[in-house]
This record gives sequence, C-alpha cells and structure tokens, in this order.
Amino acid sequence: MFFLKLFGLQLTLTLAVLQLITVLDRGHGLKANRAAGGILLAGCFLGAGYTASLCSLQRPMFWLGYLVLAVYLTVCSITDFQTCKVYDILQVPTAVAGAILCLLQEPLPGGGCGLVLFALLQYLLFMRFYGEGDVMAFQICSLYLVGKGGDLQTLLLHMALAFIQLGVVQAFKRNINQKGNLKVPVPFLPYISCSLLWFL
Repeated sequence: MFFLKLFGLQLTLTLAVLQLITVLDRGHGLKANRAAGGILLAGCFLGAGYTASLCSLQRPMFWLGYLVLAVYLTVCSITDFQTCKVYDILQVPTAVAGAILCLLQEPLPGGGCGLVLFALLQYLLFMRFYGEGDVMAFQICSLYLVGKGGDLQTLLLHMALAFIQLGVVQAFKRNINQKGNLKVPVPFLPYISCSLLWFL
C-alpha cells in the first residue's frame, strides 16, 4: 500500500513538473510519446519501489527526500532524452533535500571531504566531457550517496558505471568512432539515473 501511495504521488508530481516546464518554456520541445511514457513509468516504479523498501510512513523526512530525488531524475531523464536540456531550477529543491538527508544520517568519516573533492573533479576536469546539467546531476547524486554512507570511491564508481553503461549501449548502436568518442551526442542523464540504483 505504501508503494502504491508513493507511486501515485511521484507520478502526479512528475507530471506536474513536466506541465510546469511546458508553461514556463514555450520552446520546450517535449512530446507525450511512448519513449517518454516508458521513462515516466520506469522512473516512478523504481523510485517508489526503492523508497518504499528503504523508508516507512513513520520517517517522512527520509521518504520525502528520496521522492524528491526520484522526481528530479525522472523529469531530467525525460527532458534530456527528448530535448537534451536539463532545467537548472529542478536542481535547487533536490540539492536541498539531499543536503538535509546528509545531515540527518551519519556519513562515513571523510564523507564531507569526498563531496568537496568530487565537486572539484566534476567542475575542473569532467565538465569538459559532458554538460553542466550532467555535472549537477552527479553532484546531487553524491549528496544522497554520502548520506547513505558512501565515500569518494563510491562517487567515482557511480560515475564509472554510468560511463560503462553508456559505452556498452552506444557500442551496440555503433555510435562510437575509432577514437572512442561518440559519433552523435546522446543524453547522459538516463545512464546517471540507472547507475545510481547500484550504489544507493
């Protein structure tokens, strides 16, 4: 029953955010098609399933925090997949929720240093390889991972798995050239979202 309530709530919030995007950005380019519907249902199913297995109704701060993350990743995966856009405004509530969860839980010693080092690596090194929206998605995921007891190694492994998934899928699609680069750029946020499940 808790899962169904979370699923319905996440579905409602995700659709509301997508509707808000279409109102605020006239050139949004979003379409209600089968691919978007598949990402929407998969994101809500996985988000509600994970949150229900981890939290209970008696811990509202925790399930609300993970619900915010699930909505963010689902919406951003859809917008990135369809339009190659990640809206900055969505990152603010998710980062705040992640920071609160970090404070409510007990991170491993050195978790804070891991967050700072990971942020520096993202902005100084890895931003050259993918967009700012992807950098922010990794940053937001890192808050939740450190809150769950992760360290710098966990954050780097999450990033590595996202790249491995991208590489495998694009290799099958023959979208990798002889230098190992993508022939045609593809949305990266769906890979970030999927790989996060292995580490939360």
